[in-house]
Amino acid sequence: MDVFDKFFERYSYRFPKGYPDFTNKQDILILENILDEIDLFEVSNLTKSELLKYKDRPEKDRISILIKKIQNNEELELVDGSTFIVDNKEEAIKNLQGEIPSTGVELINKDGNKIKTSKLRKTKEFGGQAAVSTNTNNLKVGTDTKESLVIVFYNILKGSGKLKPFTPESFKNNIKVIKSSSNLYDDVDDTIQGYIKSLLNVMESYDTFSTKSKRKAESIFNNPYSIALELYEDYPSARANRGELFDTIRSTCSKITKLPADKWNPGDIYLVNSTPELPTETDSIVPWNELFVNEWGSTNAPLVSISLKEERYQPGRAKSYLEKFGEEVDYNMSKEEFEYTDDQYKKAIKKYRENIIDYFDNTQPVEKKGDGWENFPSDRRQLQTKYGAYKLLNLLAGKNDASLAGLFAFGLSIDKDARANPTFWKLIGKNNGSKAGKIKYPAGVNTEMAKGEDITILDNSTNGGFTISGILSKTDGDNVDTEPVKLSFRTTGPGQVQIV
Repeated sequence: MDVFDKFFERYSYRFPKGYPDFTNKQDILILENILDEIDLFEVSNLTKSELLKYKDRPEKDRISILIKKIQNNEELELVDGSTFIVDNKEEAIKNLQGEIPSTGVELINKDGNKIKTSKLRKTKEFGGQAAVSTNTNNLKVGTDTKESLVIVFYNILKGSGKLKPFTPESFKNNIKVIKSSSNLYDDVDDTIQGYIKSLLNVMESYDTFSTKSKRKAESIFNNPYSIALELYEDYPSARANRGELFDTIRSTCSKITKLPADKWNPGDIYLVNSTPELPTETDSIVPWNELFVNEWGSTNAPLVSISLKEERYQPGRAKSYLEKFGEEVDYNMSKEEFEYTDDQYKKAIKKYRENIIDYFDNTQPVEKKGDGWENFPSDRRQLQTKYGAYKLLNLLAGKNDASLAGLFAFGLSIDKDARANPTFWKLIGKNNGSKAGKIKYPAGVNTEMAKGEDITILDNSTNGGFTISGILSKTDGDNVDTEPVKLSFRTTGPGQVQIV
């Protein structure tokens, strides 16, 4: 499958026809938005040559970094955006310490899925991800740089810097304020400081930008500024941390909970009210969760966990929710399933649907939308994807201790069953620079599908996969909050389905 096939298969669900119609202005706009979201320039893989860089420099040796992540059961990010936890640790480490094959070292997860190290994304720890595009016609900023800009603006606001939302009228003066601030890089990684300096230099030519580039430049800064504004309002004297303290806590708590670090706590930065004394307890997550405040604005615990989101942010993945229900679960299509006839796929889809509707009818009414309930995709690959998607959801329906609420919650980085997460807040930046939106996710929150609310399954014949939406009820003591939620079951490649 070539790169275009992979691209359109992954994003087919965004287009009414399952693919972009280049005669349709709306489809072209959707395509532009996708390209804007995925930051193509940032995606690079950990090739053999990239892996061997700095081999003679212990502080930067990428093989040593990778081995440590494998030993700690940390998630490794792949170039397709998915994650991978290595299970064949001894074998992988031994091979990494020997002669590296041109295609990379083989890694295997607990489900038996195999990849090569060349499929790993070159993330921050391997010298990537935090890049900045200096092309004024295609302004892009890496994730780590965006998140560090929150810290920069927070530092400036704490220092009484007179920043305003970034508009055509205020933009140039804001850049002057930033560059003249003495404390802007407090708690910001040295490498990322360089990226931010490059970005600021580019932005000094704002007046020469096209109208489109000006709007992009404003949103690049307004999103982190709006979050910093929210932080400063209620935590004017804290410090932001995403360094050694941040990494130590995440690594330790991932081991304790046996959850990926982002599923235990999706915080991208911690605000530090006071220097925490880290627990010595490694058998219980409780004392570690107690490091975090439970109410916004509170300082009765040393840390505040904050997940940073842009106004239009990519959803989290929930597929790994099913991994907790047994090592024998096979999520993906087998070789034999790939050889099904179209009629076999259609028959199996109908059967899976019956099982799923029966499962949901025990708890919630189901509203069926879309023409896919009566018709099937004419494209075989889309039909395969739809089969794989329903197979995946059917697995959920067959697990007695699984639930739709658990799946939705897990996608929001709440482990409903383990109830292991500390309190964290999702702060959603605003493109216009106004104060960020804020959503609380309480520690150990109990979740269920809201009573009396339909579950909607949208299935169109022009798409592989489908979406499920509903209302999630979150109970925190006497407080009950609801949140609209949606999951898309869609392909990530041949025989593989993801949930986002």
